[in-house]
Amino acid sequence: MIFFLEALFVTVMTCRWIILIRGYRNLSAVISFFEQILQVSALGLVMLNLDEPLRMIAFAFGYAVGSLAGSVIEEKLAIGFAFFQIVSDPASNLAQRLRDAGVGVTAWKAVGREGERQVLIVMVRRRLGRELIRLVEETDPRSFVVRLDPEAFRGGFLKKGLNTK
Repeated sequence: MIFFLEALFVTVMTCRWIILIRGYRNLSAVISFFEQILQVSALGLVMLNLDEPLRMIAFAFGYAVGSLAGSVIEEKLAIGFAFFQIVSDPASNLAQRLRDAGVGVTAWKAVGREGERQVLIVMVRRRLGRELIRLVEETDPRSFVVRLDPEAFRGGFLKKGLNTK
């Protein structure tokens, strides 16, 4: 029971922190109420018998498993947006391919070590990030891609999905 409560507590805590960082303060506050009930319950079971080391081991193992589970769940939820800066070969026509897929793209010419390049700025929902990367790799496998998590933004062109067919 200690393991289960602590694993659930840390899973919820990990997700709550990420939800808070993404800007959902009210939801985070509600989740924290239930999170603390789990924490006090798990810790209380350990504190009842400190002379039983298996309780502490179950608590610690629950913490480790909960941390992993929380990060996996958060990755699946993919809350928020991802900002990509892509440096590509202009001949690849990557900007147009992304636009054809329904992605808003801002592009400009640049010069790199290997000559003329094109810098693309793209913002998508986080859940579409892997699909965007796949499309970039198919079109220009030698492109350079940086993904950032924007703290705030205003305006722009955002779609709910990509038209990759």
